[in-house]
Amino acid sequence: MKCKVLFLIVLTLILSCSKTEDGAEQKKSSKDTYVTVAKSQVREFTYQESAIGTIEGIIDPTVASEVSGKITKIYVRPGMSINKGQLMAEVDPSDTSYQLSLSEAEVKKLKARLNNQKINYDRNLKLVDENFISPNALESLAVQIEETQEELNSAIVGLDIAKLNSDRTRVIAPISGKIEKQIISIGDYVKIGDPLYQIINNKKLRAHIPFPEKFANKLIPGTEISLETPTSAKPYITKIQELKPQIIEDSRSIDVIADIVNELSWQSGASVKATIIFEKRESISVPEQSVILRPSGSVIYEAINGKAIARNITTGISQNGWIEVIDGVDAGKDIVIDGAGYLTNDASIKVKENDAS
Repeated sequence: MKCKVLFLIVLTLILSCSKTEDGAEQKKSSKDTYVTVAKSQVREFTYQESAIGTIEGIIDPTVASEVSGKITKIYVRPGMSINKGQLMAEVDPSDTSYQLSLSEAEVKKLKARLNNQKINYDRNLKLVDENFISPNALESLAVQIEETQEELNSAIVGLDIAKLNSDRTRVIAPISGKIEKQIISIGDYVKIGDPLYQIINNKKLRAHIPFPEKFANKLIPGTEISLETPTSAKPYITKIQELKPQIIEDSRSIDVIADIVNELSWQSGASVKATIIFEKRESISVPEQSVILRPSGSVIYEAINGKAIARNITTGISQNGWIEVIDGVDAGKDIVIDGAGYLTNDASIKVKENDAS
């Protein structure tokens, strides 16, 4: 009987000790914070600045009428693509046709007169040789021939002008592009110089981008600049063409100008994002989410033997999810990512597997 009682006492003590040890282990385990880590590493950082600007067309002529008359035909409308030399509209050719006919008749008349005068001169030249008329009469005929020749030259110029005006009744596209605006309608009477169409051409565009004035000493013509616009899927790499000499008063910015050539998907009037890379450098980096702001400044936690060791760091620029670390940590260290915001120095941690790199 005593042996049974002793056995029960010993068994009770063993079970009690076992429960106490399990509880202590569970309590200790519950104090650990589960975290994920990533290695601090050397990465290339680019010191760059971006700004938003607008695009303007360099080649966007307004086609004007070169003759006076009534619009009789229209062949192109806004939004249509046209080629250089394509017929766009016609002006009533009646007036120019009359002028052309008159000029042609005047030239024919003067040619006939000149021909008769030359024949008469040759005939009288023989009479002078035979002493039938005086040399003075022959000189008078020579003067008449010279006068008629000058009149004919003037008439030929007038005929050329009449032909040119006759051709100008056909409004021809001066460049290839798209019709941006149609100003005329059939039946409108236009005078010389009246606008008819506005054409846009995207073969050469110009970007105007206002950069903050603090970059004035870094922006120079010839610097490489990357341009992006919503109408195109790919960026366009070019160089700064020029800088406006004055600071824009309202925005305290510098107008940076860059040209875009032969990018037909780019549109005049669209917005453009410009990025200039001033410097590239390799620095130690850590993931952005690992950096915690504390009263003492920026802090990261390094995982060492199950402990989170706080490191005060000096940060630089952020890029692609990584922050440049100027001072405070070396490369190749295990840096806490998820869970870092809940940690204090020397806190117990347990590292979970993660895919961060």
